Amino acid sequence: MNTKRNTRQPATISWEKEEILVALTQRDLQAISDLLDQKLEEKLDQKLDEKLDQKLDQKFKAELKPIYERLDHIDMRLDRADDNFKYLDVKLNKTIDKLEDLDLSFRNFAQNTKRDITKLQDGMDTIVEILRINKLVPGKH
Repeated sequence: MNTKRNTRQPATISWEKEEILVALTQRDLQAISDLLDQKLEEKLDQKLDEKLDQKLDQKFKAELKPIYERLDHIDMRLDRADDNFKYLDVKLNKTIDKLEDLDLSFRNFAQNTKRDITKLQDGMDTIVEILRINKLVPGKH
């Protein structure tokens, strides 16, 4: 800010404080001025950044509001879909249980049917053998 000050003339400011003599040259004053300028610039930058952040926050919030609303709508739809999946999962588990019961019943039926067919076959073999013995059917006896 104050970059073109005359630094060739040795200006001196002196004062006594607590018996200490302090002398400042033009170069010292320039350094102090530069430090003060830097601090002021930092403070201004910080305040500008804060205001800019606030403005950007408001602008982004306004621009993002429809997106957030849409995301809320999607969340509600996903919640409903999740509920439907839970319902379908319960139904599927019941269907699986019924299929397992049906499979067990079918296996039991098949086993009983095989046993009954085996008994019938044995009975038929016995009848055929008795008929052969009595020579009522042609055969090897």
